[in-house]
Formats: sequence, C-alpha cells, structure tokens
Amino acid sequence: MILLGPSSVAQAQESGPVYIVAEGDTLTAIAVKFGTSVEALVEANGIADPSVLFPGMPLVIPGFEGVSGVLATKEVGFGETLSSLSQRYGIAADVLMRLNRLVSPGRIFVGQSLIVPEAEANALALPEATMLQVRPGDTVLEWAARRGLNPWTLRILNHQVDRLWVEPGAILATPGGPGPASGLAAPVEAVEVTLSPAIQGRTEEIRLRLTAAATAEGNLGSWRLHFFPADDRTLVALQGIHAMAEPGFYDLDIRVHDAEGGELLLAVAQPLQIVEGGYPNDPPLAVPPQTIDPSVTSVEDAQVAAVVAPAGAERLWQGVFNYPVSNYDAFPSRFGSRRSYNNSGYDYYHAGLDFYYTSLDDQIYAPARGRVVFAGPLTVRGNTTFIDHGWGVYTGYLHQSEILASVGDLVEVGQVIGRVGDTGRVTGPHLHWEIWVGGVPVNPLDWVATAYP
Repeated sequence: MILLGPSSVAQAQESGPVYIVAEGDTLTAIAVKFGTSVEALVEANGIADPSVLFPGMPLVIPGFEGVSGVLATKEVGFGETLSSLSQRYGIAADVLMRLNRLVSPGRIFVGQSLIVPEAEANALALPEATMLQVRPGDTVLEWAARRGLNPWTLRILNHQVDRLWVEPGAILATPGGPGPASGLAAPVEAVEVTLSPAIQGRTEEIRLRLTAAATAEGNLGSWRLHFFPADDRTLVALQGIHAMAEPGFYDLDIRVHDAEGGELLLAVAQPLQIVEGGYPNDPPLAVPPQTIDPSVTSVEDAQVAAVVAPAGAERLWQGVFNYPVSNYDAFPSRFGSRRSYNNSGYDYYHAGLDFYYTSLDDQIYAPARGRVVFAGPLTVRGNTTFIDHGWGVYTGYLHQSEILASVGDLVEVGQVIGRVGDTGRVTGPHLHWEIWVGGVPVNPLDWVATAYP
C-alpha cells in the first residue's frame, strides 16, 4: 500500500545511497531493483510497518556502505562508459555495476537508463573535465608532467592506482573543462544521437560537436555513415533504419580524423538499440505474378539501390519537405505496413506513402529542391523518377502515367515533375512516394513534419 501523505518511519540504522519512493513502488519491487531483500530494507530504515510507503519517502539501500547521495536515473549518452560515469560521480565502477545489476560492463548502450548516486559533495567526482587520448609511448608520469598535473591525483581519478602504464588510445580525464567526464576526447566535445533507441523505418540523426575542424566517418551496423558539415564546428550524419531491421543492438562506430581526413584522432564504438516500429499488416493483395518474381525484382531492386547509393556533399534542400500532390488528406496505404502478395506470407513491406488520385491528370510536384538522377520505366515500379537532394537523401515517385522531368534537371520546390498513374505493380491508380536516407527507405511523414538536419 502507498499513502499520499507522510508516515512515521523510524530513524535509519545504516548509511548508504538513498532511493526516493515513487508512485506505485513496493518494498518488494525496490528490493528486486537493487538486489537486496525486503527484510534488509526494513532493518536498514527502521520501518515499523512494511506495508506503509508513500511517494517521496527516502529509503537507504543497504549493501552499499560508503556510497552517499540520492539515487537518480541517468540516460547513457554516446561515448559514456562505466569508467567515465565512475569518474563523473566519484563512485567505483563495480559499485555502479551492482547498483544497476549489470552483467556486461563493457556493453552499456546509448540511451540505457542507469541509476547513479548524486551527492552534494564528493571529492572524487568530476562534474567538469577535459578528456584527452593517450598516444603510443605515453606513461601516466610523462603524460601528467607535460600537462602540469599531479600524477597521483591523475591516477586516482582515472582508476590507475595499481599501475604506471596506460594503453595507447585510452581516454583519461583531467580536472576542469567544458563538460562531464565521458569516453570522448578532443576534438569531439559531444555526440548527439537523436533517436535512442532507434526505430524501424525512422531517420536517425547523429551530430558531432567539435572543438576544432575535423572529418568523420562511421557505421551503424552494416550501414555506412556519411558525415557532412552543418557549420564549422558541427558534423551531421543522417541514416535510415530499415523498416524490417531485426530488433536488437547494433554497433554505432564513429571514427574522427583531422581536417584533411588523414590522421585518426578518435575512434569510439557503442551499441545502439533498434526497436520495432509497430507497423500493421495490410489486407492481402493480388498482383501480376511477374511483379513478385525474384528474377525480375532482384534486378530492379539492385538498379534502384545503385541510383540512391551516392551521398553528395552538396545539400540542396532546406527545411521540411512538401507533399508531392495537392490531395493529401488521407492515405490508402502508409509506410512500413507489412504486405502479402498472391497469398504469400507477410514477408514484404510498403516502402513508401500512397496518395489517392482524382484523375490520371493529377500533377506531381517536387517536394524539395534537388536534381533528377533517374527517370524511366521499371517493371515493378512503373514509370519512375528519383530526385537526389544531397547528403544521401533521395525521393522517388512511382507508377506515373507520364514523366515530366529528365535526368540532370535541377528542380525547385513545387515544380511539376510528372502525373499520377497506374503503371507497374498496382491494384489501381495512385502515387507511391518514397524517401531514401543512406540507402534505406524511411517514413516520408517524418520529413514533412521535421526539418532535417
């Protein structure tokens, strides 16, 4: 039972981190959360009636003597490790593992919620630090001397008290700096991952905040990341998450080089979770058999993949995308829905957004500035146009009755590029609109609602 007002609680019998009871908590749930027992909680807090808890009530968590502060939830950012969190909060890494019941300390992931103790005063905490990477041949003594630091303090802050050597590539924290301790080092100040977890069919945006000019490359799983400058101190990569990507953890690997793209300055990898997008099943569809014949579709899919593979350095669009037709009040089929063709299993998905038509003369408009890179007939997609908007972002227009743009054309927002039709694998006239990011189709509705980057 949880009461909404204060209750008489005997004085705590032990010291340790303090958990603040939340609405819906029970002693049993709290005990399981921290790997203790109800009996230990009752004894540590001198609780007279174990059935009485109230929101806001402080509870000492037994078994963590020597740890002080109020327990709070912290979301793991890219580059943060148990070691950097240990430095930031002044608490041993093994204690953080026990507080969070972690079994793989080297695999904390981006966006993971961890419990940390926030103390008012902790001499070992590093809320502000400068992170520097160790070069080959460095020792703690030499490394500290070059920076005018006390080597013993440096070893304590970085948990190096039992050795004088450090591994090349290791990142060490020094007191004072622009932000909290992390697993990142100059010239990277911060890495922002927009979606954590990432979601099937959505666009992931990754920003690198820099202290000096640099270049970057990377991977998210098997997808190659292309970083482009948003300004002189920010690099941005946009990457689509496949709508049928297997849910789970994918390594986000970022490598930072000098401004000329030569010397490797920093390499960091950390898991990022991908979760389901919650897409429904469409009603089964009947289509011409040749349009689902792998001997036909695989060739066409490879052709389209080659069209949308390049990631040009020039960004041609600004702001949100417009809808490509004037009639967009409702959609007969949305992106990501699972599909069954000719009594197959639901092994397919809808890679775009469909629009109703009023006549075959309905015009199709460019939703953003870009350059036409494909315009022609395809077996499955019918009369098709693809526009390159730069940075690996493309839009596709399928099943047209007439194509009104040519390869090489630089089209502006609102320019007529075609007419709605019923060519290719269709059950009736409509426009199928696709947006590809990093070689992967994504939900177009995100791009009409959100300005990327």
